[in-house]
Amino acid sequence: MLTDKDIENKLIKFICHNFLVEPDEFNLEESLVDQGVIDSIGLVEISAFMEKEFGITVSEADMDRKNFGSVKKMVAFLVFKGA
Repeated sequence: MLTDKDIENKLIKFICHNFLVEPDEFNLEESLVDQGVIDSIGLVEISAFMEKEFGITVSEADMDRKNFGSVKKMVAFLVFKGA
C-alpha cells in the first residue's frame, strides 16, 4: 500500500513532467491554478492520471477545490478514495 508521501511524490513527478515546472516552483499547499501552474484542462489531465495510476474513479463532482485545491488536497482525496 502506498504512503501519503509516495502518492505526493507521484503527483509531483507527474505535474513537473507534464507542466514543465520544477518542484520548488510551486507550493504544495496552494492551488496549482491560482499559482499559474495549470489551467482547467490541466485539472482534467491530473484526474485522468489519478484514475490510471491509482485505479480510482474521479467524477465531475469530485473535481472541486476541496479535492483538487492543492497537491496536499489531492493526496488527501486519493487516500480517501483508497489509492
